[in-house]
Amino acid sequence: MSISPSISLPPTPKALLDLIKLEAGPAPLPDSRQALWISLAAYILTETGGQLVSADIPPSIAYGLVSAALLAALTFGALLLTGARERFQQTLIALTSTGAIIGLVSMVLSLAVAQIFPPPMPALKLVGFVLFPLVLWKFTVFLWIYRHAGMRFIPAFALGAIYLGFILLILSPLLTRLFNLI
Repeated sequence: MSISPSISLPPTPKALLDLIKLEAGPAPLPDSRQALWISLAAYILTETGGQLVSADIPPSIAYGLVSAALLAALTFGALLLTGARERFQQTLIALTSTGAIIGLVSMVLSLAVAQIFPPPMPALKLVGFVLFPLVLWKFTVFLWIYRHAGMRFIPAFALGAIYLGFILLILSPLLTRLFNLI
């Protein structure tokens, strides 16, 4: 006789966990305006918090807002072009909520690395190295969600790569330099 403990999660956290594990699509997630605003706010907060580890407050807030707006605009445009506009709200909820969870993990790991290695150490390069698998996981989850929204593999791959590449390699340094000039 084996006793196996089982934890029963409410439907939304279970759907998010299944989505992050790539075991289900975004269909079980709630499809409401309230869920959209909550997930967008969570995404903005975690993106802002992730930038606060290495940047000042104004560029970090701008980064959170611009990255969320860019995600929404690119997703809307891509779904409009593929004829799946009706899936926009639920797709954006899935993208922002999973992005917020991965962003929260990333932020905690960034803070941990910054605490373990004091400032004379090259902490930012080490953080980038440690967090690279999370960037790949975020890309994979976004690709999974876009595929479940009705996009083909190549456009979904390109959209995820362009979005993550732009916000990480161009937007973050650009906003930091821009706010340093002001």
